[in-house]
Parts: sequence; C-alpha cells; structure tokens
Amino acid sequence: VSGSFGSHVSYLYPTTIMEGARSSCEFTGITFAGATQDLDTGCKVVMNGADTTATVNTKSISKDGGVNTFRSSVVVGRRADRARCSVSCQSLMLDDISRSDTIPAMDVRNATAQVGHEATIGRISDDTILYLMSRGCSEAEARTLVVNGFANPVSKELPMEYAVEMNNLIKLEMEGAIG
Repeated sequence: VSGSFGSHVSYLYPTTIMEGARSSCEFTGITFAGATQDLDTGCKVVMNGADTTATVNTKSISKDGGVNTFRSSVVVGRRADRARCSVSCQSLMLDDISRSDTIPAMDVRNATAQVGHEATIGRISDDTILYLMSRGCSEAEARTLVVNGFANPVSKELPMEYAVEMNNLIKLEMEGAIG
C-alpha cells in the first residue's frame, strides 16, 4: 500500500518478483498532486512462477496544475504458466490545468498468461457539485465529498488509524494547506 501526498517532486517505484508457484501480490496506491507538485509513481511486477497472480489498483488526484504520472511494468517469464495480472489506474483531475498520465509496459513471454491494463481519467461533473450544493454543502465541501468517495476504496484497504490519516491528508490537500 502506497500513498504520496505533499512532496514537491516524488518518484516511487516498488518492485515485486514472484519466483515460486502460486505466488501472489497486490499493490494499492494513491497520490494527490497539488500546485507545483510532480508525482511519478507506479510499480513493477515480475512473474516467473506458474499460477502466479498480481493485482495493481491505483488512484491519483490532481489539482491546481499538479502532475501525476503512473508507470506500471509487468514482466511475465517463460515459466509463468497460467499467470494472471490486472492493472487498473483511475485518475481524477479537479481542474483544467492539472495533468495525469498513465504509462503501461507489458512484456509477456508465456502464451498461457492473462494480462490486462485499464486506465480511466475523469473530472468532477458540475452537475454532481450542484446536486450536493442543493443538499446544503458548500462548493468546497461538495468537492471534498467527491474526492473522499473516489479515494474510499484505498481507504478500506488500510488499518483504521492510517485510513483516518489519509482522509485528513486529503482534507488538507483540498484546503490547499499542503504543498
């Protein structure tokens, strides 16, 4: 589990090598890039054993010109019969000046392997903000609610004390207190 908040420039790229049969790994990450921040994150998975499985789920949030780059590298070796890997990257941009890039790399050397990558990039719709404002939220509260909902799947993976800290960091980022 990885989280990147508040640094000016950051590069995080852990690697997992699965040698044994039925090895598995899961990578869950979240990044939040605000003004002047450039966060370059991702992971590398090397699958060498038979029946190995890997799941990569990441979320990134950009605002005020922040830049998020997600890089994934999946290598499936010749001996990795029936290996399965799924990579998912979801990005939320809160304005028109922020940026989010996804750079997947897949090197599959076994015909029985199943490897997939999906990426989605979106913005908060004005309709969603207006709806929440009609229910009594300020615009800032509405945006924070949407961002917290977007980040909630990562929060669920964390122990409670880390989830609380992550939600506090998101709140600070939304207020512009970090950066």
